[in-house]
Amino acid sequence: MHELGKNLAVAVFEAEGFQVVDLGVDVPPERFADAVVEHNARIVGMSALMTTTMLEQRSVIEELKRRGLRDKVIVIAGGAPVTEEWVKEIGADVWGRDAFEAVRIVKKMLGVE
Repeated sequence: MHELGKNLAVAVFEAEGFQVVDLGVDVPPERFADAVVEHNARIVGMSALMTTTMLEQRSVIEELKRRGLRDKVIVIAGGAPVTEEWVKEIGADVWGRDAFEAVRIVKKMLGVE
């Protein structure tokens, strides 16, 4: 996962009142799942810079499923190469053209518009 998009998304979500646990970059799928449990997370967000790294988004979702956590979280997949079609293909919940749109969608899903 990449730094620039991640940092922008973190800033936007925090500005909108969300508590964000920033796991950093190049985070293995297991760490995402561990963090969901550790922080009782309701949302998992991922950002990819290249098509080669966006494949890890699928791996994170597979790990969440493996641990029985997938249905407990809203999964956001974003980044420059990420498309709405990709998000549907990997089973994520949210794709936005930018972090601002992603926040709007998540707030609507949570009923906190």
